[in-house]
Amino acid sequence: MIGLYDLWPAFVVVALVWSLAGMPLFQRVGFESNSARIRTIDGMRGYLALAVALHHSVIYHEFLTTGVWEYPPSAFYGLLGQLGVSFFFVISAYLFWGKLLSAKSSVNFPALLLKRAFRIGPLYIAAIGAVMVLEVINGPIDYSAFATYERAFFNLLFGVFGYAPLSSFGVYTLAGVTWTLPYEWLFYFSLPIVAIFSRHPVARLGMPVALLGFSILMSAGGGSLAYCYLGLFAGGMMCATLEANALLAKVHRHALSAIALALLAYIFATYEIAYAPVPMLLCIGSFFLIVSGADFFGLLTASRSVRLGEISYGIYLLQGLAFVAVFSISPVRDFALANTGQYWLVILMTMVLLVFMALVAHVVVEKPGVSLGNSLAAGLLLPTGETIGTSEARPWRMPRNLTIQSADRS
Repeated sequence: MIGLYDLWPAFVVVALVWSLAGMPLFQRVGFESNSARIRTIDGMRGYLALAVALHHSVIYHEFLTTGVWEYPPSAFYGLLGQLGVSFFFVISAYLFWGKLLSAKSSVNFPALLLKRAFRIGPLYIAAIGAVMVLEVINGPIDYSAFATYERAFFNLLFGVFGYAPLSSFGVYTLAGVTWTLPYEWLFYFSLPIVAIFSRHPVARLGMPVALLGFSILMSAGGGSLAYCYLGLFAGGMMCATLEANALLAKVHRHALSAIALALLAYIFATYEIAYAPVPMLLCIGSFFLIVSGADFFGLLTASRSVRLGEISYGIYLLQGLAFVAVFSISPVRDFALANTGQYWLVILMTMVLLVFMALVAHVVVEKPGVSLGNSLAAGLLLPTGETIGTSEARPWRMPRNLTIQSADRS
């Protein structure tokens, strides 16, 4: 009998999704001008998004049976979601701070933010629009209240304010994933201010270290979780600075991979939550090893992993809609809730649906949105080929002896 919180079903789901990414359909994913993109981190994103989806999969079971949406009692599945988000915060800070560090002239922040808006906004609006349509259909909505229209308006502002449901039906339709976007936007809006510190050789490292130290002190003192999120952003900035100063770990990538995996295993074996000082530092430490060259023995640079990374935003954002699409079918829901083995079988099918939804969204919504954002940014004097990351090639992005398809031999 399969238990709801057994570990192995999660690995089966990931293995199946990884296999699907080898299909010819997935050759259409990817954005233009990928030469400056960081392949290892691109390959990492897909697994992070899947981790969050698996985290919500076990939560969704309890929601269907009890009507309560709460953190799972399983440390493994709880940490999957929190570590996934933690790494996303670290990655965002690493890429954008790295952009500031590598800029050879002043950065055009209006154009940069415009491009980011068209990277995040189109798919976000499509997802939010679908959710609000479902809310209208299922209701009830108080159309006489001004607050209803106010929430609808702010819901469509590219995730800057997150998502406020119009009715109780919409509370979990997005699986609660949009809460991270306001924090991302806060970081983006802070870039013109923190850029002041990026030019000074001491401040460029001192400022992230100070922020990380402040985050640890406040988190250890029982402060808001926002302090931990601040520490994750600071950790990503610190990794970018260490790389810019050529202070990476100069060890073979296989050794780095073993150490990074050991750090992650230690987190899962020791802690129940990731939003705490020590797990946060271990997360940042493992990411530093990835920046230094750890590719998890070729997994993160495999073409299938990179393809999943390219559609990771859709996997992350559309998971709630995939759950609703599957479990709104009464026979399927009854079958899934009959026992946990059948539930995992339905979750397996849901993850397949989610990946194909993300693929379609990537081709139909994301890529055109990015292209439009590049065109508009060009009018603000930002070259459309410029990527949010560092502009210089880094030797660890693609080892000399590794071809694009060697890791998975597809």
